[in-house]
Order: sequence, then structure tokens, then C-alpha cells
Amino acid sequence: MPEIDSLTPLQIAILAVFWALGEATATRVHEELEGVTGLSRKTIGTLLARLESYGFLEHREEGREFVYRTCVTEDQVREAKARSVLDDVFEGNVSALVSYALETREVEEGDIDRIRALIDEWESKRRGRGR
Repeated sequence: MPEIDSLTPLQIAILAVFWALGEATATRVHEELEGVTGLSRKTIGTLLARLESYGFLEHREEGREFVYRTCVTEDQVREAKARSVLDDVFEGNVSALVSYALETREVEEGDIDRIRALIDEWESKRRGRGR
């Protein structure tokens, strides 16, 4: 079974349909993604079956259709993907990741304040554990 961090952008887009809707049939997933992916209903069905075989989805039968739901949360996927980038690209160096993001991305109003608040929170928790 593939690891969560190996999910492709298309697979994550499919999972995002379930995070938004809770449950869906292949037809509904196709309707939600058709304009974005251009994939056929049959291809979406194949991708759902594959995601289920990997353990990321499960289904129940409702009449003649399978109704799928996700077995992984958006937070689990986000954490695994972020950890993979941090470890694989930045060799675990958090400051290199943050530096890269600040140097190569447009910094939105309030981003630096949010980063400072996260650092302050992290330091506060760390001091609390050290006692």
C-alpha cells in the first residue's frame, strides 16, 4: 500500500470531494471534477477503486451503486505531504523551508505575524514541557 505522502495531486483532488461532501458515488465525484480533470466517469471509477485498494477510501452498496467515503482526513494528508517536503527537499531543516517560502512566494498581509505567533506558541509549549 502506498504511503499517504505519495498521493498525487489528482488523488488528493478526489479525496477533497469526500472531505467536502462526506460521501459520494463515482458519478458525483465525476460531476464535481469533470470541469477540472476532463476525465471520464469510468476513469474516475477506476481511480476510486484504486484508492480503496490502497486503504484511502471505503464503500458501501446503495442499490446498484457504490457510495464511497474517505478513510483519511485532510489534516493527515496535509501533514504527510508537508513532512515529506520538509524531509526530502529540505533535509528536515525547518528554517530552510521557511526561508525558501518567504523568499519565493508573495507574502500576504499578516503572514509574518501568523508565523511569529506560531513560533511564540511553539516556544511556550516547549518551555511548559521543560519544567
